[in-house]
Amino acid sequence: METADQYFYFLSWVGWIIVTFFFPKSTFRTYMSILLLLVIAGSTTAVQIFGFSVTVSFLVLAVSAFILLVNSLKQKYLLHYLSICTVAMAYVCFIIFEIYDPVWIIFDRTWLLSFIILYLSLLLFKAKRERFVFQLTGVLLGEILHSIVIDRIFSFSVIGSFEFLAVLALSTAGLCTWMIFETLTIQLDSLIQKRVRERQG
Repeated sequence: METADQYFYFLSWVGWIIVTFFFPKSTFRTYMSILLLLVIAGSTTAVQIFGFSVTVSFLVLAVSAFILLVNSLKQKYLLHYLSICTVAMAYVCFIIFEIYDPVWIIFDRTWLLSFIILYLSLLLFKAKRERFVFQLTGVLLGEILHSIVIDRIFSFSVIGSFEFLAVLALSTAGLCTWMIFETLTIQLDSLIQKRVRERQG
């Protein structure tokens, strides 16, 4: 718990600083800054919905994911739906596996689950925007399914706990890092090709 909330708060504040002070002025920057602040502020506040305890952060992320999903889903609905469900099922299956056979989780569970989500997002989604939106949607759906299963077993669960927020923060940071790596690789390749043409010509 303590480690999970440290991951979440650190990455969220770093993300907010980068977005607020380094992104160019735009509607996107304003939206992301407000979103991150709402998620951070709502992480310790929960409301009761249909008998489940749901954090305000989860509700904010769910509304944002719905809006982004409506704007992103323009074609290949079935393929995207199956891909999102794959991410969600991976999230749920990992947690269930961890409950019933924790001895096999030899690494930190937050890092391991975040890596699995990141790998699936890179594998299933090609466009940069799609990766962020569909990964968020998949993890949100996985958290809902996970909470339903846990509630059936232990009769109590919190939707949007710090464990969920830490996994989402780490996997999103991983996507950002990969996007930077891709951009640098493309620019480096373009620079090399330019030098080669200059030498040949």
